[in-house]
Amino acid sequence: MALFILVLWPQAIYTPSVHREYMESAMSRAYLVESIPTGLEDLRTADGHYTEAVLHRLVEQTRHSIDLTAMYWTLRTDNTRPDEMGLTEERLLELGADHGRSLFDALLSAAARGVHIRILQSPGFGDAAESEVLREQFPEQVEIRQINMVDWYESGIMHHKLWIFDQTAFYLGSANMDWRALTQVKEIGIGVEAAPELTADVVRFYDTWWAFCALEPSTRRVFDPAVRIERVVPAWSALVPVADRAPNPLDQPHLRTSYNLTHPLPVTLNDAPATVVITSSPPEICPPGRTTDLDAMLHTIHEAEESLCLSFMNFVPLGFYGGTYDHSDDKMKIDGQLAMPLWWPDFNDALIQAAVTRGVQVRLLMSRWAHTSPYTEPYLRALRDTARAALANPHMGSGTLDIKWFLTPGWDRVAGTNRQYPEFSRVNHTKYIVSDKRVNIGTSNISWGYFATTSGTSFNSDHADLVRQLQAVFDRDWESRYAYPLV
Repeated sequence: MALFILVLWPQAIYTPSVHREYMESAMSRAYLVESIPTGLEDLRTADGHYTEAVLHRLVEQTRHSIDLTAMYWTLRTDNTRPDEMGLTEERLLELGADHGRSLFDALLSAAARGVHIRILQSPGFGDAAESEVLREQFPEQVEIRQINMVDWYESGIMHHKLWIFDQTAFYLGSANMDWRALTQVKEIGIGVEAAPELTADVVRFYDTWWAFCALEPSTRRVFDPAVRIERVVPAWSALVPVADRAPNPLDQPHLRTSYNLTHPLPVTLNDAPATVVITSSPPEICPPGRTTDLDAMLHTIHEAEESLCLSFMNFVPLGFYGGTYDHSDDKMKIDGQLAMPLWWPDFNDALIQAAVTRGVQVRLLMSRWAHTSPYTEPYLRALRDTARAALANPHMGSGTLDIKWFLTPGWDRVAGTNRQYPEFSRVNHTKYIVSDKRVNIGTSNISWGYFATTSGTSFNSDHADLVRQLQAVFDRDWESRYAYPLV
């Protein structure tokens, strides 16, 4: 009997049903996934999980389906592109470009062995030919749909970074479909395996966007009181007066979720109980039950009692809607008039309240790189000084709000004759919040458009081990030689 089992087992292990049963019987686990740029190897640990290895392994292990999102495709190098021009093949290999090629080849191999691949992607970014190669070689296995947020909002982009494997495992985080996101950009995400119920909610999220892509755009122009402008939104938006509001085509039983901030999903990950909430933005693409990304992130801030740490690439209390660049006078214009930013204080108010009213120790780790907005530094300084003003009365208490820059060496050598790295690299691209209570690991930067016109999502949990691990990552970076105080 033992010999009979040994003979049949290798054949059975590769069938989708057996693979699914194995995944469901294995211990559900969650872990942080990082990308550490070359040259910052001192931030790596022997037991760390790194994006280039985790995604490759999960793709290779998949037997049935992969659902993924791609803001753009640049897994394969091309030093005739403007962002890589001037870098030799030898230099690209030194920078780890082979990891991107290897991941693309793993996707090709997955399709070749029968894995069904669904791709949600943006139009007009990077090399869409990479996804077309997948579909052209395996037309029965690969489906592609495009998300053009401009058709619905006159603004915005598809900004998800999500992979789902065999509907039992997923990656959610800041890493794009880009070889630079594996070895030249600092990223963070969450990997979850053998968690079918949690992954089922992630699949509902993905299926919502898959359904959204199939809709013909139907919009209304409305007044948005959050930023005091008129703007375009989907016809079923809550901003549309009831008399003119269309039925929500995404209000479908298979897209609704029962799990949100009021009723989070109870899970056991790494043998420890916790709760998880998967969010979405903009609000119009949240079927009944789904918490918005903005609400979840503000909830994380409002819940903090002692410590609150944020690491983001962009952070400004502003929004930008419409406008085109006028070369004649080097200005942004809307209908011939000078464009204005939109004041949006949601996060500033939440952080000031945490520090001033609740006495929380707040720390922000912000990226400085070749494309840092000119608004960033003055607004960060104003945020810090506003919190410090609460210390003016020696007879009352207050928390603190401290800010540092994270500078990746080489951030200023990504263009022109000084180029040693590809453009849009050498940056801390992470998007997360960790408090003494919970974690929020997501895909959105902090400015109005990311929550109003751009697609985003986040993983929210009170899992004690993940809180501890993410806090350790933040503390490591905060104390590292790459972090400098805002002056």
